[in-house]
Amino acid sequence: MKSFDVQITSRYGWICSKHDWGSVWIKGYVFGYKDLQDFANILFKKIESADQDHISNFLSNADGHFAIVIKTSKTFFAAVDRIRSIPLFYVEKSNDIIVTDQPTKLNCELTKSDTASGLQDRLMLQMSGYCSGSSTLLDGVKQLQSGEYLNVYDANKLKVHSFYNYIPINPYYETSKSELKKNLEVVSKNILQKIIDHADGRTIVVPLSGGYDSRLVASGFAHLGYKNVKCFSYGQKNNFESLISKKVAKKLGYDWKFIELTHEIVKKDYYSDLHKSYYSFCDTFASVPVEHEFSAVRLLKKSEWIPEDAIFVNGMSGDYLTGLHIPKTLINNREDLDDEERKEQILEALLDKHYSLWSCLETSENRKLVADNLWKQIEKETGGLTKNNNDDFGLYEFSEFKNRQSKYVITVQRVYEFFGYEWRLPLWDKEYLDYWETIDKKYKFDRNLFVEVMHQLDWGGVWSMKLPAPYITPRWISLFRLLIKGLFAFIGRDKWKLFDKKFFYYWTEILCKMGVVSYSKVILDNRGYRNAVSWLSEDYLSRLDAKHEKKKFKKEK
Repeated sequence: MKSFDVQITSRYGWICSKHDWGSVWIKGYVFGYKDLQDFANILFKKIESADQDHISNFLSNADGHFAIVIKTSKTFFAAVDRIRSIPLFYVEKSNDIIVTDQPTKLNCELTKSDTASGLQDRLMLQMSGYCSGSSTLLDGVKQLQSGEYLNVYDANKLKVHSFYNYIPINPYYETSKSELKKNLEVVSKNILQKIIDHADGRTIVVPLSGGYDSRLVASGFAHLGYKNVKCFSYGQKNNFESLISKKVAKKLGYDWKFIELTHEIVKKDYYSDLHKSYYSFCDTFASVPVEHEFSAVRLLKKSEWIPEDAIFVNGMSGDYLTGLHIPKTLINNREDLDDEERKEQILEALLDKHYSLWSCLETSENRKLVADNLWKQIEKETGGLTKNNNDDFGLYEFSEFKNRQSKYVITVQRVYEFFGYEWRLPLWDKEYLDYWETIDKKYKFDRNLFVEVMHQLDWGGVWSMKLPAPYITPRWISLFRLLIKGLFAFIGRDKWKLFDKKFFYYWTEILCKMGVVSYSKVILDNRGYRNAVSWLSEDYLSRLDAKHEKKKFKKEK
């Protein structure tokens, strides 16, 4: 007989409650219910019925972002939402099954890197910043992926079920462009209105960049008449994105604040005791913790500019869902390609875009290992290639959704939670997912439909206004960089790109994310880093190894 253990505390937004039928741990928000306990009660009744279709349909139709664990004398159940916005992990140890939100609580060793699976998981993280599938770097510990739940039933067998996968396809029946545009307007209003209703007058804080997605969020709130909104931007002083942000916020009539960051601030924060606590809280052993808003939110909280009950609402990851990430190779006519060529193009696109943190790791052997791993997951969860060659873009989007987006990108929400704030993800809303999953790729490529609709709606007048053009920050390096670039006119564009990345990117990256590593280390390194996450992934693995060795030494002693 197995025993069930839940290692979750009520910190960081979890609500733990006991009922006459059992115990519930739940976190997040779900629209359409009077509270989270009401949602849990109804889900429990579905679980009691033991009908997996009913459970799957209920979870897939849940309108919100959440994680839940239910434990009774007969049942052990855990689920994450469609996008795994709040991760859960599980492990079977002899007669115990343990579920937790923080795998640091589990007394498990790192998977040995000299084993086939250990080497593969470590390599995936080194090349991308995250593991694939249900893997983690801890021996025996698995993660629930987006759209999954686990249930323990007959003879205490643990089984993981998938209730949702995001697999975009071209529609069977063509809808007129005018109708698609109208539907997008309706959906965009709906997802923001739900947040407004839920906020009930509380302050909404929008991290407002110079891009389209956060502008959609801020302008949508203004269009719908919500007044209690504050916007902020951060990074190097006078960077062009912050100037756009300021201009947009002013036009909408919202208070705006700039949080100046420097490499010194980012570095000091990264090695602080506070950051150690953040690492302990958000470490999944499956992805590099997201860093880029840590210093900004810390300084924002310190300024007391926003109330303690504020809700952060960002525009993540509108660019992905609306089609910006689809490579051109998967948009062009593909009728003449055979299955092997189709598969190769999908995998090449994934590898080039998401598995290139270090050029030195992009050997043919490593690329094949990663490609085989990705294709295995694609085939298992989608069935692989369909008869329609022009649906191949959907397999690319599926893989990015299942891995990079849900395991790394959206985990920035942990920063908000760590500092005591709630959050909402409008552009990961159920209605938004359902809309974009069935849009013809010709309207998604380069997000042309989205951009056209937003400019035509022109909410708040911030889509038609003249905005600052991009420029290099800081200003002092701009002229120097331009002079050096001229010398490469006779050497070649590719060599200039390498030189620029090695000597100038450190200073021109406007969010100062490169502050986690010293400039001297960057210019002396010849392995070919891609961005700050390259260094973060290396440091993350080094920290894990050091901690593991220290733990091992204590045991041996």
